[in-house]
Amino acid sequence: MRPSADPDARTPPKDPSAGAPEVLVRLHEATLRLRDRPILPRTSWTIRAGERWAVLGPNGAGKTTLVCALTGEIPVIAGSIRPADPRRLRGQAARVSFEGGRALLSRAEAIADFRAFGGLPDAGPRVEEMLRPAARGLPEEESSAWVREISRLRERRLAELSSGELRRLQIALALATAPRLLILDEPFEGVDAETRASLAGVFDAWMTGERAIVWVTHRPEDLPAGITHLLALRDGRVVFQGPAGEGTLARLWRVLYREPSPLARPRVAAAESGAPGEVLIALQGVRLTHRGKPVFENLSWTVRAGEHWAVLGPNGAGKSTLLRLLTGEHPQVYANRVELLGGRLGPGRSLSEHRRRIGWVSSELHLGYRRSATAEEVVLSGFFDSIGLYRNTTAAERAAARRRLEELGALSLAGRRLRHLSSGEQRLVLLARAMVKAPRVLLLDEPCQGLDPVHRRRFLDAVDRAAASGRTALIYVSHREDELPGCITHRLRLARPAEGPTRAFLLEARQEAQRG
Repeated sequence: MRPSADPDARTPPKDPSAGAPEVLVRLHEATLRLRDRPILPRTSWTIRAGERWAVLGPNGAGKTTLVCALTGEIPVIAGSIRPADPRRLRGQAARVSFEGGRALLSRAEAIADFRAFGGLPDAGPRVEEMLRPAARGLPEEESSAWVREISRLRERRLAELSSGELRRLQIALALATAPRLLILDEPFEGVDAETRASLAGVFDAWMTGERAIVWVTHRPEDLPAGITHLLALRDGRVVFQGPAGEGTLARLWRVLYREPSPLARPRVAAAESGAPGEVLIALQGVRLTHRGKPVFENLSWTVRAGEHWAVLGPNGAGKSTLLRLLTGEHPQVYANRVELLGGRLGPGRSLSEHRRRIGWVSSELHLGYRRSATAEEVVLSGFFDSIGLYRNTTAAERAAARRRLEELGALSLAGRRLRHLSSGEQRLVLLARAMVKAPRVLLLDEPCQGLDPVHRRRFLDAVDRAAASGRTALIYVSHREDELPGCITHRLRLARPAEGPTRAFLLEARQEAQRG
């Protein structure tokens, strides 16, 4: 395809936009390349200093691909982008994203491997090692706020951070480059309510001045008040761009999703499963420490048939750690009394046997699932609790995998490679993997991260149907109480150990659960 003429390449007699804010980035009739296929044909988009854009659209619409072009990470194969030198783009733009978090963790793993090769084995770099140069690069008024915000994480290893803590570190590192264009790709995903409120205040302060903001989101309700412009995508094309006028978001909803706003869902009553009062999960006096500091102290918790639990609390409270105990991933599970479905890890029960009747999904699984497999193969791997598919499958198993994908509105992804999907599409596939074998216990850690509203609703409906079937008990970790499944019967609310005695807040959580 022949590149279009670039209007910036000509020198007009007089610039009609003289006095207008400076153009930071301009796409002119640009077509991008995502791996081996063109996307977003003939797209034009101009971002000026001081503008605050919201980029909206369903999973797989091309949002992340578009903003990656602004930082030079995705090539322009037709049309033009100004500035044309990717090094200049990277020098003035910074992006915070799920993929960026994955890259940080990969870098931490590489550093740990390098140190181990040199005879200095450790668990990888600490946050402090990243913060020292970051603090030097931050403007003074932002340095104090951000270093203070994440100061309690300084001694932690990058590999130990929760998804919300990792996101806060990414934002600090992005700001350290003093970007003129800051791209926030789902900045609130995995972040607890307290931190969202804190970040909202910081983001509101950025909605003035010369810095341009591009905010990519599936959640319009999270957008700050200072958004000035909207850009909407569907099916790899821009369907709207313009000022963020009153009522524009509501009108765009039907264009993007072709149905009314979702998530007004009825509560679903869960059926009793198994014998009345059957104990499915039992933790007795669990004590878990991290570098000598207690995470849980004398934790006892029982989940019975017919109960569906929401596990709530701030970043760093131990929610994901609790689920890692249940899956057998945490090494201290062997030193504690953790029973699941009538057995505990230890002599006579292997990890594969322990996981045979459970399904789970988490950000750690999402970050670590790097095998080159199709979406259908990823779902099929759920039958064997493997990362990748290494066995022959039956016709019945393949039919079940496709039914799960169809149930989540993701059947069209079946033949595509997982690594070629957007992060939201990847999450849908991993959710189908967790549910494919109709598990006796379903462990879901922030499962709706990256899902657009329609897919969120489909997933929550599927969870409610699984609960109503009477076979599956649910443990559901979330920072957002407004997106809990309707089947939830009990809540376990955790707090950070520094906020009070661990034993006291767990006792309070049990009492809250008993009140229903």
